[in-house]
Amino acid sequence: MNRENCLITENFERKDYHLSVIRETAAQLSCVRHPKQILESFLMSAQGGVGALGGFALLTGENNIGGSTLLCRGIDTIQDQYINDLINQVSDCIINKSDSSPFFIQNSTFILLLACPIEDGRLVLMGLTQAMHGKEYDSDDRQLLMSIASLFQISLNSALFSTRVELLNAQLQKQNIDLDRQVFHLNALRELSLEAGQALNVESVLSAFLPTLLGRFSRYQGIVAVYNRETGAIYLKSMGIEPEPVINDSSQVDRMLFLTLAGVQNKHIQPLQVEPLIQMEQISSIIQGFVPESGFLFLVKEQMYGALLLGSPLEDRKLSEQEQELLFASVAQSVLHIKNADSFDTIVNLNRDLAKQNEALRQTIDELTNAQKRISALEAAAKRIAHIITRKADRLMHVRPLDFVLIIGISIIIGLIFNLQSPKGIPIMPIPRPDLVKSISVEAAKKMIETESISPLLIDARPREFYDISHAKGAINVPPYLFDSIYPISFANEDAERPLIIYGRSFSRLYDEDVARKFFNYDHEKIYLVEDNFERISTLKTDNKKTSEEIK
Repeated sequence: MNRENCLITENFERKDYHLSVIRETAAQLSCVRHPKQILESFLMSAQGGVGALGGFALLTGENNIGGSTLLCRGIDTIQDQYINDLINQVSDCIINKSDSSPFFIQNSTFILLLACPIEDGRLVLMGLTQAMHGKEYDSDDRQLLMSIASLFQISLNSALFSTRVELLNAQLQKQNIDLDRQVFHLNALRELSLEAGQALNVESVLSAFLPTLLGRFSRYQGIVAVYNRETGAIYLKSMGIEPEPVINDSSQVDRMLFLTLAGVQNKHIQPLQVEPLIQMEQISSIIQGFVPESGFLFLVKEQMYGALLLGSPLEDRKLSEQEQELLFASVAQSVLHIKNADSFDTIVNLNRDLAKQNEALRQTIDELTNAQKRISALEAAAKRIAHIITRKADRLMHVRPLDFVLIIGISIIIGLIFNLQSPKGIPIMPIPRPDLVKSISVEAAKKMIETESISPLLIDARPREFYDISHAKGAINVPPYLFDSIYPISFANEDAERPLIIYGRSFSRLYDEDVARKFFNYDHEKIYLVEDNFERISTLKTDNKKTSEEIK
């Protein structure tokens, strides 16, 4: 049992070692690009992986003749005749094989001989001598060599392919400079497409279109104008022109487009069609400080025209036919982007209007919903009120003494609350009259008016509507609620020693006492109240200088 465990452990360790060899070989081959170095890593990994004492690796030249690369480790140099015979033997085997995977061949000179066909038609041969441990190579060793050979085959094919690509690129760069220029312009066309494709309005497209076009075709001056006759919108972009042109009038842009139309061959332009200018003389002086060398007229859509004018090139040469085609394609592509941007802008405006309408509709729906809720609440309240009224009406037929008490109590409470909130409310508890305020009769008031050296002021304290109906002759109307407004104007300079005769009260309000108390607060000491019926008070007369009209 222990012997079997040892064999299993040894088998696992050997397989783990083979996997580590495969990983190391893959890492080495991934960092090498030269065929000879790849061949050397292949031989070392194979020889070290199976423990071979010696071996060789051969990479044949083009078409398997001449230029072969031979590496030997632990053995002497191999004769050319042996190599030729080996190549012929392997070639016959490859013809009979249906795939190009590595395979072993029989040979008496080397114990293991492996062949790897390469994609370009060359061959790689590797031969190994006996192992250091003296045992024969088993199936695991052969499988390890096949795995290493597959990695080598992939790495060498990739290196040879990369080398061929580099050589082809170098030859193409040397042989065709015009092709590079075309690639440059095609890249510009692609960049223009990417940048203009992200633009959301016409101005953004023109801002991306004109600089790209001038930079790629070596122009330092240019101008592009687009005019939408339907909306009156004018889009203008210029570069390198001093002073910067300003076209904000429809007549100016119409003149520019008309002169441009005169220089094209085809006068009937269809939407998204671009026409090059063949005559430049008529537009040479249209813009101050700018002499166009080439130009295009295009139609974005119905009633939306555009013109592109380019200045002289930086290089003293004319554009080739292919460059002219690329320039035309760039302009045509930009016209398409302008059309898309204009359509997108129109869609955005429509969506904005639709969003406003949806918002208004949503608000209307919310208002209707709220109104419906309020109506439902009012209907429910109306039903409850109707039920209450019906119930109360039924109860009215059975009046109780407690109902009268409640009605009177509620009325008193409401009256008190209203009286407290009203600016003309009646004090619940009478406010004590100042001691200096004295009551006199009508006769005493008449006598005071006639005998006093300083004529007293006769003041009517009732509200204005009572005063207008009837009042004592010469009385001044000073209601309590207007006292604070009247006093600073008419009584501020009045002598505080002048007697004041005040009258005016009703069943519920003592207006005269309110006014007397206010005069007393302003240091008037000679204040007299006439507490008699109004018929007798109205017989009073005074020659006051301040009349009621003056007070007003």
